[in-house]
Amino acid sequence: MRARAILAFALFLTVRAAAQEVPKPPRQAQCRFSDGSTITVTYSYEGSGYLLFTDGSLVTVKGVQVPAGNYTMFPAKESDNDWTLKMSKPTMGKGTWVLPPLPMSVATPALGVGDFPISFEQTGGSCTMYWSQKKSDTVLSLEFTKENADQRLRRPKNLIP
Repeated sequence: MRARAILAFALFLTVRAAAQEVPKPPRQAQCRFSDGSTITVTYSYEGSGYLLFTDGSLVTVKGVQVPAGNYTMFPAKESDNDWTLKMSKPTMGKGTWVLPPLPMSVATPALGVGDFPISFEQTGGSCTMYWSQKKSDTVLSLEFTKENADQRLRRPKNLIP
């Protein structure tokens, strides 16, 4: 009888330990430029959504500057098949910096997207981000390059230089 009680108690502890939530490891995608700077996208389980971090200033193929920093981001469908990437970051005060909507293309990625919906492909001096949409077969892409003094830039009006 005592052996059964000990066995039942051990089984109870095992089931209880297995039922406790184990923190999920961060899911992420990363691209590294030839100079060592990176773009990293992670998913925040705390409700912030997708977070993009870049340790160097970037430029999109449409010439929009993305200053180094941390951003929350999400794709938005503007019309039939026109998609943009919305990006913002908190300021030291009570506001947020909002970048202009970044046009995204509908694309077929060269790399498999896998379990995480975002992947990168590094080619030459650029990193192309692919974002697979869960509810459709749509894959969006946006190309980032390193900021270059020779490039013509559109500096967002609501960002502090």
